[in-house]
Amino acid sequence: MQVFYCPFSATKQTAMKELTTGWKLFRLLCILQLIAVGLQLILSAGGLFNRQHILFLSVSVIIYLIIFSFVYQGVLLINYNYPETPLGPKQKKVFNWLYLLNFLAIAFLFGQLVSQWKLTVPFLKIIHGGWLDWLLFSFSLLQAGAIFAFHILFLTGMYLLRRVIYQNTIESWQEQFSDSEKK
Repeated sequence: MQVFYCPFSATKQTAMKELTTGWKLFRLLCILQLIAVGLQLILSAGGLFNRQHILFLSVSVIIYLIIFSFVYQGVLLINYNYPETPLGPKQKKVFNWLYLLNFLAIAFLFGQLVSQWKLTVPFLKIIHGGWLDWLLFSFSLLQAGAIFAFHILFLTGMYLLRRVIYQNTIESWQEQFSDSEKK
């Protein structure tokens, strides 16, 4: 049985189709990110019909679509390539391009967070209601913050996932060839 190091846990795990707790949490993070980005994508696409801020909303739709596709690829990699199924050449190329574009999207997401902060904080200062009022007025700020934080974690997790798949693939190939030499 093959043993590999999983960066999401401090111990070595035996290679099996079962996900470790860290990768299960990462898949949950991917699903939450899909929902949040999908909502933002729908809101941005819906805003295009208002005919106001068309350029900004078009860029927003494109960026959220790129983020959505990369998060979807992350779910597919967890489900079909983890722990040791190698990525094909087309998968590697798409992964590399989407990773680069998503890394650049951090600037856009940070801008969205700052913009929501500037819009929301003045309203929160004048609200004298209960916590439900605060939550309703700060929902867009919380969503922008969650998308930004999840995206940072997601990019880190995707890097680690790709690295683990590569290492496990190399180890299984070396084990396969070393077993054939012994016979």
